[in-house]
Amino acid sequence: MRKFLCLAALLLAIGCSSNGPVETLVTYDDKVLQQILEKADKDTLVIFDCDKVLIVPTDMLFSPANKSNYKKAIRYLNKKVGFSKADDILLDLRKRYKFRLVNDELPNIIRNMQAQGVTVLVLTSHWAGEFHGIKAVENLRKNELAPFDFDFKKSWNGVDKITFYELPAKLPKYNVTRYPVFENGIIFACDLDKGTVLQKFLERIPQKFSKIIFVDDKMKNVRSIERFCKTNNISGKCVQYKKAKLFKKNEAKSQDLERELDKIINSHGFRS
Repeated sequence: MRKFLCLAALLLAIGCSSNGPVETLVTYDDKVLQQILEKADKDTLVIFDCDKVLIVPTDMLFSPANKSNYKKAIRYLNKKVGFSKADDILLDLRKRYKFRLVNDELPNIIRNMQAQGVTVLVLTSHWAGEFHGIKAVENLRKNELAPFDFDFKKSWNGVDKITFYELPAKLPKYNVTRYPVFENGIIFACDLDKGTVLQKFLERIPQKFSKIIFVDDKMKNVRSIERFCKTNNISGKCVQYKKAKLFKKNEAKSQDLERELDKIINSHGFRS
C-alpha cells in the first residue's frame, strides 16, 4: 500500500502545476523531498511547516490517522466538563506529549544546508501569546522541537524577535486577539494566511531571496505560498509533503478515544 501511495504521489508530482518560475507538487517520498532540498543555494529561503512535516505526535489521541475521531472526542470532552476545563486538560496533556520525526534525515539535511549558507525558516500556523495561564503558548511548540537537534536560530543571527501587530488574529471562542511572532528562526502565524505573514516578515528583514522552497502538509498553505511567489516574481518550489499520512500506528475508534478521555477526566478530578 505504501509503495502504491508513493508511486501515486510521484505521478502527481510529474503532472504538477507550473506557471513561470513557480512549481507545485505533492509527494509522500523522502527521496523526492531531499532531491528538491539539495537544489537550495545561498539565494534560496527554505521554509518548513512544523506539525506533520518536521515532527508528529505519537500519542493515540493526536495521531494524524485519528483526525476525525479526535475532533469527535474533543466535542465529547467539551460536553463532559465544559470548554474551560477541557482546555485545561488538553494543555496538561500536551505538555506530556511524545513526538517523533516525520523524516529521520531532516535534522542532518537542514544542518548541511545551513552549513552551505542556505537560510532555513519554520512557518507554522501555531498560535502565539497568552493562553489559559500560559504566558507564551508558542513555547509548547519550541519544547516539542527541542529534542530533535534543530537549530533554526542559526540562520537568523542578528534578527531580533518580531511581533506583527499589523496582522491581528482573532480567537472568537475566547474573544481575544493575538499576533503572529517571529523568534529564533520560527514564525508562529496564529492560523493566518501563511503567504500574508511571510510577506510582512520579508518586508521587515534585510535579507533578500530570489528563490523559495516551501514544504507543508496542507495544500491550502502550499497554494498560499505559491500565490506569494507569483505576486513577488520569486522562483518557487512549493511541496505538499504528505508522509505523515502514511503513519497508521495507534489508530482508534471514537469509542476508544472517549474511554481514554474518561480516564483523563477522572485522573484530573473533574466530573460532568
